[in-house]
Amino acid sequence: MAGNPDTLTRPSALAMIGDPAPEEAGRWEVHLAYRLVSSNSVVDLRAIADFVQIDSAFSGQTTVDFQIGDVTKYSVEADVEGELTGNLVLLDLHMHEGTLSVSPFFCTGEAKTEGERYEGKWHMPCLKPDTCGCEGDDGYFSLTRVG
Repeated sequence: MAGNPDTLTRPSALAMIGDPAPEEAGRWEVHLAYRLVSSNSVVDLRAIADFVQIDSAFSGQTTVDFQIGDVTKYSVEADVEGELTGNLVLLDLHMHEGTLSVSPFFCTGEAKTEGERYEGKWHMPCLKPDTCGCEGDDGYFSLTRVG
């Protein structure tokens, strides 16, 4: 009923709910160090993401570069989401494709510089639980505000 003054439009109905609108939360670098046991080398997973935030919850989309030294071997699109406070971060990094898309990287960290840099660990469950059954993998994680 377009002409009925008692009918709520979508924007006014949403405003009545009282949910806060997402706010820009800055540009961040996500870094995970992934040790390859087979070659005894480290692959650095690096991504720059612009986050939006509602209260302490944040999310963003990014491209993750897989680097060995200064060389990017390949890149994968990914989603980033989690919770960020002045002194703690919980972050999930979920690849869109490839072997590592089976499960997200679960990252936890503490502030090294409040609101600017967080460091901690990541964990990913076993990628082939039906045939492997290992506990998954773990490594170093950091989140740094870059803008």
